[in-house]
This record gives sequence, C-alpha cells and structure tokens, in this order.
Amino acid sequence: MITTRRQSGGTLFRPNSDAPMMDEVDTPSAATTVLEELISDFERIVADTIAQVEACPAKHDPTFEGYQELLAAVRSATSLEGALLKRAIALVVGKNPKLSLIHLERPLPVHQAAKALFLRSDWAGASMIRRDAEVITREYYRPDLLVVDRAQQHALLLDIKRTVSSYSPSAIVTLRSRMMASALAIREVLERKYDVPSVSRASIAIIDAAGDTRSEAEGILGLNDLDWLLRIDGAGRAITHLRELYGAKIRAILQKHCETIMGQRHEGRSGEKPQAGFEKEMGPTPGNEEQGEELNPQSIDQVGDQEGIFEYIGGNSDEPAGAHAATSSHSPAFAVGIASRRTR
Repeated sequence: MITTRRQSGGTLFRPNSDAPMMDEVDTPSAATTVLEELISDFERIVADTIAQVEACPAKHDPTFEGYQELLAAVRSATSLEGALLKRAIALVVGKNPKLSLIHLERPLPVHQAAKALFLRSDWAGASMIRRDAEVITREYYRPDLLVVDRAQQHALLLDIKRTVSSYSPSAIVTLRSRMMASALAIREVLERKYDVPSVSRASIAIIDAAGDTRSEAEGILGLNDLDWLLRIDGAGRAITHLRELYGAKIRAILQKHCETIMGQRHEGRSGEKPQAGFEKEMGPTPGNEEQGEELNPQSIDQVGDQEGIFEYIGGNSDEPAGAHAATSSHSPAFAVGIASRRTR
C-alpha cells in the first residue's frame, strides 16, 4: 500500500508500502446478536422496498413487447437496492454507541484544485490546499453515509455501490478523488453546523455490496469489512443476510412474471404471433445491472487512472483561485486518507 505522511516541516514523503493508513483502533465490539436485534427492522425495510418494486408501473416498450412487467420489476429492483443497503447499514451503525450518523443538510464542496492533484497523485502539491468549507465551486459531493467516531475524532465517508463492477476503473478513480477532495472540508462543516467535537482525521471507503471487487489500497471494500470499519462484530454478515432476504423475494416476483408470460404464450392470449425460433422457449430475461447506479446523485466522470493512495494531507498555504474565508494558519493538523485496517 502506497501512503504519504506530512512531516512537521511541511513536506511530504513516501514511507515504505507496509506503513499503516490509520491509527490503532479498538477491536470490534463483542456484539452478540446484531442480526437478531435487527432482523425485524430488516424485514420491515425489505417489505417496504418490495412494495415499491411491485408498484412500479410497466411502460410500453416496443422492444420488450409482452415482457414490460418483467422488465419494470428488474429495473426497479436494481434501482432500489442501493437505497435499501444504505438504510440497513445506517441501522447497523446505531448498534455502536460510540458512533454518530450525521445527516448533512448540504453536500460537501469538492475542492477542484485538490481533486486535480489527487487524480495526478501530486502529493507534494496537496500541501498547498486549504481546508475551507466555504470554497466557491460548481461541484459537490454527498456521501451515502457520514459516520463520526467522537472518541477517536474520526470521520468516515461511505459511498455504497450495489456493484462496483458496473463502473469503469477510471470512473472509480474519479469518485475516489471527489470523496477525498470533499473530505478536506469535513472538519469545518462538523464544527460549524453540527454538535460534533473537532475531528482530527477523515477516511473514505467505497463499499461494493456485490463483493466482486475489493482493493484496500484503492479504497474499495466489501460487506465483511464493515465489521472493522464500524467496529461491530457481525455487521457484514447482517447486511449479507438482508441482501439474501431481498434477493429471495425479488426472484419470487420475477418467477411469477415469467410464469404469467409463459402461460399467456401457451394459451395464445398475448395477441402476438410467435417469432421464428422462439416458439418453445422464452428469450433472456431483460435487465440492466447498472440501472441502480443511474439514480445515484454522485455520478462520476471518466478520467485517467490514479497511481496510488495517500494517507495524510494538510497545509495552510495560499488559497486556490476562487476560494474565500480561509481557515486559521494555526489550526491543528488534519489527516485525510483511504480507510484501511491497520497493519498488524
């Protein structure tokens, strides 16, 4: 893992690749029955989501004539799963009394100069960026969840993806740089707007709920990593169970639609003439695995790859063009980086 750390002299250097990203954290709390405590809540929010899927109207589509209900169910199921996961993880966060879930009234500003530097891995230039929450910018970022550990003065920005594999690598790089750039303002936002003690560091993590992609060095983590991220034993297993519960109910809905379609074809009530080669079997189930991500307001641009990940950045040098209300040059050091389990 490539990291950087700011020295007292104001310069940045690259330590060896085994250097830890975060300070020592407590061992996960001995949560005995996280899933048992939350199962009724999970069943409730799954039922709410299923009701939305079933209420989604089917729209006329000449390409999928006769399959509109099936298509509508697939699209709505993938679109709503991200919000379901967000609600479930928020419930899990509540099981650690040391954690606070912050509901941002406004999205965080993205420091454009910082974003550009992080994309180029220009770590030395990162020390030129001020941490101003009132910076003038056209770009903002709102994390799916903002978790604050008051005891450790740590803020964690989570971006929850149904599946990371539906994004190109460059798109994930851009998302990561936006998260880091916005994290620069998190301390001021928390101090000004919320009753939260000053945080000394912020970490970002992209959660891949599908589990297809995991790269701690790139900030992409899986559901099982929620145990140490939130310091709650069983957190990952609880969310995995919720996903299994949701998946079983969605498949039952799809099966019902398939049986209806096949019954109509068999009884000749569809009003269509069978096409050559399709008389005996139904074509592939239509769907769009990326549909759920299209509703995410955190859509990301396509840019070049990033070479590495930094650990700490800071500095109170000249403000980038367009910024104002600079912070005090005497403010304590502030660290921003990728969430990572400490190297043992």
